[in-house]
Amino acid sequence: MNQDHGHIEAAGAADETAARLRNTRVGGGIGIGAGLGIGAGLGMVVGLLFGAMLLGMIAGACIGMLAGAVYEMWRRPVDEPSPQTGSPARPVSLRWLLGCLAFLGLSAAFGGIVLTLNPTGTWLQIPLSILQFSPFRDFLIPGLLLGIVFGIGSFATLLALWFRPAWPLGTALTRFTGAHWAWSAAVAIGLGQVIWIVTEMLMMRGTDWLQFVYGGLGLLIVLLSFQPSLRRALALGTAPQSAERA
Repeated sequence: MNQDHGHIEAAGAADETAARLRNTRVGGGIGIGAGLGIGAGLGMVVGLLFGAMLLGMIAGACIGMLAGAVYEMWRRPVDEPSPQTGSPARPVSLRWLLGCLAFLGLSAAFGGIVLTLNPTGTWLQIPLSILQFSPFRDFLIPGLLLGIVFGIGSFATLLALWFRPAWPLGTALTRFTGAHWAWSAAVAIGLGQVIWIVTEMLMMRGTDWLQFVYGGLGLLIVLLSFQPSLRRALALGTAPQSAERA
């Protein structure tokens, strides 16, 4: 009898703790989406202050979105434990990864659109002379690759990591990785970004500080993907937090 009473008290305490955590998240924060939105808005204002309205706004928005993501990750670093694994359903490593993919996707989409609409590179003040050792005559094809692979691809991977949808073609990957196919997509985006930057350096036969930034970003995406907490969260048999609460 005492043992049953103890179990009931323990269950009640656990429910009370879980409810308090949920209330803290709902009432005490702005949420990841709002954090990114506010960061983007502040970044746009800062971009306007430095002239070149269009480029400044987009660059500022990229920085603001990254800052918003970082703030949100630090503000609530862990989620409620998953019933299947006992680990957070969306750990801090996953939130860092989502922030990196959001930044890469936004900046790559912007660069891809601008280079596709203006293959000469004049809008971004990039001279065609840097392509003299490459197989391209202008920036049309590089712009398309940039926008599609790293722009659309990054956002598609971000959504897949968050919602973890079923995809028949992705099931073949899960047999080798033991994780949802979105994990393989994140690794591919990170490695692809590193390869893209290295190839760019070889074709340009020179370096630029932005290449080190985006090369480092690709490496960071790969490293985050191999974090044990993220691997456990994306292991087969686990579900996203929204599905668990449903």
